[in-house]
Amino acid sequence: MLDIFYNATLLILAVFWLLSFGNLRGKQFIETLKKHRKVLTAVLWVAVLVFAAVFVVYFSYFDRIHDIDEAVTASVISFKHGIDPYDHKVAPRFTGPYSDTVTFSMGYYNYLPFDLMAYSGAYVVFGWTGTPVWFVLSNLLFSAVAMFMIQRITKVQWETFIPIAGIVALFYSFDNASLTLMLMVASAYVLWMGARHSEVFSLILMALAALTKVYAAVPFAILLLYLIQKEVRSRDWRKLGEALVAAVSSGTMAVAMMVPFGIMNVINDAVLFHSSEGTRVGTSVGGTLLSDIMLTSPWFSVVGLVVVVAALLISLRMKSLNDRVVFVSICLLLTIVKSSQAPLTVGGVYLAFKLREMYVNRAAAADKASSSAS
Repeated sequence: MLDIFYNATLLILAVFWLLSFGNLRGKQFIETLKKHRKVLTAVLWVAVLVFAAVFVVYFSYFDRIHDIDEAVTASVISFKHGIDPYDHKVAPRFTGPYSDTVTFSMGYYNYLPFDLMAYSGAYVVFGWTGTPVWFVLSNLLFSAVAMFMIQRITKVQWETFIPIAGIVALFYSFDNASLTLMLMVASAYVLWMGARHSEVFSLILMALAALTKVYAAVPFAILLLYLIQKEVRSRDWRKLGEALVAAVSSGTMAVAMMVPFGIMNVINDAVLFHSSEGTRVGTSVGGTLLSDIMLTSPWFSVVGLVVVVAALLISLRMKSLNDRVVFVSICLLLTIVKSSQAPLTVGGVYLAFKLREMYVNRAAAADKASSSAS
């Protein structure tokens, strides 16, 4: 069954991205938003305040409709007591979409090792608050760091940005996508800062993101290919070498993190688990366009992989890193088995970066035209 919110958000991402290609309608849309910024800001503040009030009042309900906090908490506690959550079924998950009659089934940890390590550390800091408060506080902290860096890159005025950041942080407060978001944005932030060896650190941070949730492997691959193309074209062999060393280091780091849990255990539980309906027995599936059409087909994973690889190859012709990530992310979102709203963060964040990039380029072009005229 199609997830209306998920697919509507995906459609909005695609439309905004297409509008960003400098056509008249896109320009008029941006100008309209700027013209009515005060009204938009007021609406956003009302929305975030209402959301925050509802979140506090119905906190137990939000806890009840999510199962990620239970899965992460149980796995972290098991790990703390020396039990391998990739080898023992310690993580309780919904057996299907949430309903009043939903039941839990026990499974393995479905996220990658750095996610387990990071939340184990967060549990040490916030665990005293109890479950699920420790998990929510951890995610709000991760989101706050991510949102601060996003604001620095996009330059959206704080009075408009804060309510947007608050809505996103609250929406993902029961989802460990907050950690992936922070690492992914940190990668983009380091690259944006342009300091010495920024490409290396950017790749390492994106690799850490990919070691929390598997969908972050897509922006990692895009970033690596983008940097390789960039350095080859500029014939900067030193930077090319640094990028390749960073890629090898990321692979080594991934193996080192998986070895203690068993490499195949991690791959089966946190990677292949998300590939089809058959591998996700005992938990929720569906929601995307492809999964609604052919979820039970043995070719589901193959078709999804072919679409993403084709999108990745097509993206090599795009000059902008932001365009590449948004385009491939949209293709990914159309084909993967949707279990949460987490993958939407990839396209959403890089779309924001793309819109900022578009604004800067237009401003530069206008300044150049003005200089030429004078």
